[in-house]
Amino acid sequence: MCKITVTTEAETAYLSTPYNANFVAAIKRIGGARWDRDRRVWAIPAEAIDQAREIMRRVYGEDDRPNAEPSVSVRLIFSDRICEWRAPVTILGKTIASAWGRDSGARVGDDVAFVEGRPESGGSVKNWYSVVPAGCVVVLHNVPQAALQMELPEGVTAEVMQPATVDRAALEAERERLLARLAEIDQLLA
Repeated sequence: MCKITVTTEAETAYLSTPYNANFVAAIKRIGGARWDRDRRVWAIPAEAIDQAREIMRRVYGEDDRPNAEPSVSVRLIFSDRICEWRAPVTILGKTIASAWGRDSGARVGDDVAFVEGRPESGGSVKNWYSVVPAGCVVVLHNVPQAALQMELPEGVTAEVMQPATVDRAALEAERERLLARLAEIDQLLA
């Protein structure tokens, strides 16, 4: 789940979200929205909270309120190289890779695991970019079901991972075998 919070003080709502260029562009369209550098949050008029939450759901697949809908894990397969100029690579509302300079390398986002490959940075000193190379396989955890409706970049395929099924009878049989063995060990040690 994203770390999204909304707090209201008097006539102002303060929005704390992960960085996403689409979110920034959309939130700037709310009259009176401004970046509060000291708090490192977006400040908007309190009456625009519903509009801001709609933007959060569209960009991140969720907002600040608890989601009754279960989340899923998703495997992303990159057949093409994905680059974002001076911004993180974001898919299904999750930051996949975030560089902060040409030579910085790229940091892996929260709820993200690279199974194959690794993120990179590139470009020039002034025009750097975040890169997920072709051939990478990434698993995203805690993806809200609503985010599955988001469009994927060209060259990326996604598959929802099914939770592992538990063979209860096999586990109970193994438990009984192990308890019997522990009893034998206790008897030998006594």
